[in-house]
Amino acid sequence: MKYLILGNGIAGISAAISVREHDVTGEISVVTKSPMPFYYRIRLIEYLAKKTPIEKLIAYGDAYYDDKEIKVTLNKEAVRIDSENKKVEFEDGSVMTYDRLLLATGARPRYPNIEGMDKKGILKFRGASDSDEIIRHIEICDRVVVLGGGILGIEAANSLVNSGKDVTVIESADRLLHRQLDREGSDILQKTLEEKNIKFILGKTIKKVLGDKSVKGIEFEDGTIFDTGCVVLSAGIIPRLELCESGGIEFNKGIIVDEHMETNVKGIFAAGDAAEYKGTLYGLWAPSKEQGEVAGGNMTGIKIRNYNPTMPEVRLKVTGISLFSGGNIDENGAVVYRYNKNGIYRKFFVRDNRIVGAILIGDMKTSMRAGHFIRSKEGPEALDGLYE
Repeated sequence: MKYLILGNGIAGISAAISVREHDVTGEISVVTKSPMPFYYRIRLIEYLAKKTPIEKLIAYGDAYYDDKEIKVTLNKEAVRIDSENKKVEFEDGSVMTYDRLLLATGARPRYPNIEGMDKKGILKFRGASDSDEIIRHIEICDRVVVLGGGILGIEAANSLVNSGKDVTVIESADRLLHRQLDREGSDILQKTLEEKNIKFILGKTIKKVLGDKSVKGIEFEDGTIFDTGCVVLSAGIIPRLELCESGGIEFNKGIIVDEHMETNVKGIFAAGDAAEYKGTLYGLWAPSKEQGEVAGGNMTGIKIRNYNPTMPEVRLKVTGISLFSGGNIDENGAVVYRYNKNGIYRKFFVRDNRIVGAILIGDMKTSMRAGHFIRSKEGPEALDGLYE
């Protein structure tokens, strides 16, 4: 059996390892346009802050892949899928055949529809090479804007502040992490981050980026202007779907997959940031890993496991701040257990006598337990002593 995996992120490599666990003789090829072997992208913040060299982020050495008999090819981009003849064509003119194909092609940064986004100084933040470009550019730019007040944007802003830069996060929503936190939690987080010298402009929309060839500032819809020499993008991602049409693969927001992570084309699977399951794009490390494992196992021909999405969960990687948000945090119809004292904010959501969601700030100890409460469907008695 010949397995071809396009993409060497967490989904692609997890799939390759899973294939090998269930098929000890199959030929496994991982092909990626990336110049780097699989690395921990979730730790790029450490590299951006110059705390960890990029070599330390690489997960496995050549010996690991040799031992697993997984062939990894870098700097090679797929351009077309011939699903009828089970072939993939590459930019260099070469062709590879397969029995099972996995699309783990990931996503690219979302470029907001703002005039002037083509100027020098617009910096995307997605991979290691992006981090290198940011590090180089901020050497000549003391005042930095981070566009997007989500988890990645906040973490990037913190790293840049630690590099000695004047950093302002601009978010069109009127508060931080509006999907993961309630109003009170957002306010607490913002105050804590401001104490770390991160500045914020919330609830304002950018009209255009100013400057000739290079960024000189930004103009908001209300006419106000903010001077800056660079804008770091952290405004979401767009799945890479370029190969779908040639292969007859159905897609919507992402590549549509079933519970086995298989597409509408038999023998072609998808996982990770590019995959859409039951209308949802997850775009997170943990779901991508799980999807890769499920896809890899099922690619061997034995439907060994269905994909059962785990509870959505986010944590903030900023030194000195413990933040957890997970599960269903909608207050409508929920019984809410709340605590807000001494720098600790806890909010648990209970439905049908089961803990279904939680928001915690400043409480690392309880944060480590909160996910277990939700996954195990614990009752509210587990919260004794954790609320007012």
